[in-house]
Amino acid sequence: MKKIWPWIIGAIILALMIIFKPHNDAAPVDNKQVPKIKAVLIDGRIVHSQPITSSITASGSILSNEEVLIQSQTAGIISKIYFSEGSKVKKGELLIKIDDSQLQAQLQKDDVARQLAQVTEERQKKLLAINGISQQDYDIALNNLKSIEADMKVLQVQIGYTNIVAPFDGTVGLRNVSEGSYVSQNTQLVNLEQLSPIKIDFYVPEKYADALQKDEAINFTVTGFSNTFQGKIYAIDPKIDEPTRSIHVRALAENKDGRLLPGVFAEITIELSHAANALMIPTEAIIPQISGQTVFTVKHGIVGSVPVTMGIRTDSTVEIMTGLHENDTIVDRGVQLVHIGSEVKFKSIH
Repeated sequence: MKKIWPWIIGAIILALMIIFKPHNDAAPVDNKQVPKIKAVLIDGRIVHSQPITSSITASGSILSNEEVLIQSQTAGIISKIYFSEGSKVKKGELLIKIDDSQLQAQLQKDDVARQLAQVTEERQKKLLAINGISQQDYDIALNNLKSIEADMKVLQVQIGYTNIVAPFDGTVGLRNVSEGSYVSQNTQLVNLEQLSPIKIDFYVPEKYADALQKDEAINFTVTGFSNTFQGKIYAIDPKIDEPTRSIHVRALAENKDGRLLPGVFAEITIELSHAANALMIPTEAIIPQISGQTVFTVKHGIVGSVPVTMGIRTDSTVEIMTGLHENDTIVDRGVQLVHIGSEVKFKSIH
């Protein structure tokens, strides 16, 4: 049995040598049969400079430069209305007269009493000079005269309240009362609007807080007019409106012809910056990176990458401040299909 084992082992080794023998006569590999990687079809864009403006838009309303709802400070019956509804009036012009006959009668009565008190005061003064009366008797006469004069001043103020005048130049609206109407204090009589200039009231997002400045020009359009109007910012609220996270802004605009009416809806545009030769590319061509943004460029059909810095943004494009040059070619659409070193062909180029 021991003599058989060497033969068995030798047979196994021989079989293994036959199985794993290299085949030197194998046919050579035909390199032409190995498929080449096809170039990726992408959309490209040639970078050109162009003028661009950065602006923000907002919605707002037209307001009167000044407005007031005229009310009565005293009770009484309206004896006369001096204005026509919708007419222009001047500051200090009498608009409404409330009957003051009772006050005038009281003023006349007090004036008679004042004259008598004045005669008494003068007489007492002369007697005091010759020690005909005491100082106390003279003081009583003098105080009586001053009291009557004070009552007359109160009546004069009350009579003044019956003359309702325009507090500023403007246009009166529709009146709520008629001649003969009885009015009490705080009765709303008529509104007065100053329509030139007019105010434009609007809000902008808080991120533009540092970009807005007093006297900055605005353009705006209003419902019913095809042309664009101009104005200037005159006031910016120093506090952010918390519920809307926005800034309250007001501007002034000329309205000499009175066409712009308070309450009209307005679309406002504010130009923040302007570049005459900006390199603009589509926003979708930007590739976000941890350290910034990059753009895929194409040279001789091979994709490369350059870091860029961005400037003015629009709805669909962004200005490239550094990293690209005029006439550079970039990957416009399809950035997700390529990587650095990819071979590409353009199916379209803009």
